[in-house]
Amino acid sequence: MEKFHWKTSGRIDLIEELFDDDIVLVHLNGYISPKAQWIKELRSGRFIYKSIDVKEASVTSYGNTVVVVGKAIFNVVIRGSKNTLKLTYTEVYTLKNNVWKLVNLHTCAY
Repeated sequence: MEKFHWKTSGRIDLIEELFDDDIVLVHLNGYISPKAQWIKELRSGRFIYKSIDVKEASVTSYGNTVVVVGKAIFNVVIRGSKNTLKLTYTEVYTLKNNVWKLVNLHTCAY
């Protein structure tokens, strides 16, 4: 939940820190982007998170890896256009050097 607050409050620095350098980001349209490219999009203001309403989420732990699956409504501005996205997401976190890192994020519409 904290990550969603960071996104809507513009704390891109914290998002960047959470993302593993080798994160795999699979976007709604199937596009796969590297970390640096997505962070650049967020910093440029071409993609802005206005609000995120989590509808459900579950966490499953596998030792040093956890998988989060959830549904949320994302109100965003993409290149100046307001959008409401109803998304299902899967996030994979792993413990690296005693720090939790997001290593995979996959979204799709519901």
